[in-house]
Amino acid sequence: MFQNLKSLVLSLFLGTAFAACSTTPSEPDPVWMEDQVIAPSETVLWQATLSNMWRLGYPVGSQANPSELTIETGWKTQLSPFRGKGYRLMAEIRFERVPAEPDGPAAWDVDVRVKKMVNMSLVKPLDAAYAEWEWRDDDEWEAAIILRHILADFPPTDVLDQRRKLNPQKPTPEPESL
Repeated sequence: MFQNLKSLVLSLFLGTAFAACSTTPSEPDPVWMEDQVIAPSETVLWQATLSNMWRLGYPVGSQANPSELTIETGWKTQLSPFRGKGYRLMAEIRFERVPAEPDGPAAWDVDVRVKKMVNMSLVKPLDAAYAEWEWRDDDEWEAAIILRHILADFPPTDVLDQRRKLNPQKPTPEPESL
């Protein structure tokens, strides 16, 4: 009987442990903001994007890969004295070269995603060491802001087309090749 009791307790313990693991919220489905940017070169686009990320407070480190044109920042943390009000954000940016027309400028598709977690800690919510992070839906507004900052560094397509129409003798500078 004692053996049966031990196996029953062990079964209950393992069952609750697995149930607890399965109820932990996982990372939500990604929401990407997308647009297209025209830049003089890949290098100029890359440096402008890194500059924007630093200016917006996102730490950029070893997860920035210029050969694959991807950036995954570190966490930008904003703590609050109230449970569920402190948060942290991580940005992901991907560039993909768009095949250019023979006389057209170089362009890239830009995809931006911002992951979000909130601090659910009741004990010392202003101390990141005690934070209890829980996933929330991606921050679409922040992703749109980052995307606008990237696009703002380069003229939109219609501006370049207008410049060509106004001054057809003066060619638009060709993008640098790496």
